[in-house]
Amino acid sequence: MSVVVERSPIPNWLTERISNRHLVAIGIGWVTLFFVFPILFLVVESLNFGDGSLFEAYHRATGGVYVSAFVRSFIYGFVTTVLTLVFAYVLAYYLAFASKRVRLLLTLVVVPLWIAYIIRYFGLMLFFSPTGPLAQVTGLEIDLLFTSTAVVLGLTNAYLPFAVLPIYNSLNAIHHETINASRVLGAGQFRTIREVVLPLSMPGIIAAGVIVFILATGSFLGPAVLGGPNQSMIANEIARTFLEAYNIQLASALAVIYTVLLVAFIAAFNAVFNLQEALGNL
Repeated sequence: MSVVVERSPIPNWLTERISNRHLVAIGIGWVTLFFVFPILFLVVESLNFGDGSLFEAYHRATGGVYVSAFVRSFIYGFVTTVLTLVFAYVLAYYLAFASKRVRLLLTLVVVPLWIAYIIRYFGLMLFFSPTGPLAQVTGLEIDLLFTSTAVVLGLTNAYLPFAVLPIYNSLNAIHHETINASRVLGAGQFRTIREVVLPLSMPGIIAAGVIVFILATGSFLGPAVLGGPNQSMIANEIARTFLEAYNIQLASALAVIYTVLLVAFIAAFNAVFNLQEALGNL
């Protein structure tokens, strides 16, 4: 005997009072309150209304160590995104087409998100240490800590789940009949992947790339735990400027510049790949 559990319908009074306009207004209000207003506040705080130039903080923010931090952040973000997409695509492909324990493996992918980043980064720091498991197993003198390699590997490890899930969603939506038709027409496995599977999974790749790049370029804990002074990223410089030097004006200018650069990147990326169409196909 089977038991059928019916879903509770949405109350009529709720559907009558809340329309699509209300939902849009809630979304716009949320973005305005927690994104637009803070950015405007930072813009005001970054300006010098006293003696000297109005944009004095911006002149300081576009020189010296801060430029290096901006460049380093975007380079780390790009390299992390490429590595993450490669690893995530292989894992997502296995989950979608080869694995018989999809739920178990997806759970293992999601579980790291339940663990605080600081714990995961410290775990990697112990793993990469000269006396850690990696050095003991290989018998080699590992010198990865406080290097760019350690930071990129740490960021890749931290943000891998954010790439696996959207890519798996795109791959899982591909009908097996489409793949079988490619095989029937004479295409081998690699050609099928290159000309059929890869183009159809592009929405997931684009979404994963954008998410990972945004998270990686703004990372604070990754370079703080796994890197040294030469691996400092822009988030570390903003925190140091505010918490140690207590220069709110300069820290605000750095934050505004970083936000503008990131929004400009997303706009350029959208012009090339059309994010609305890609994300709409997920």
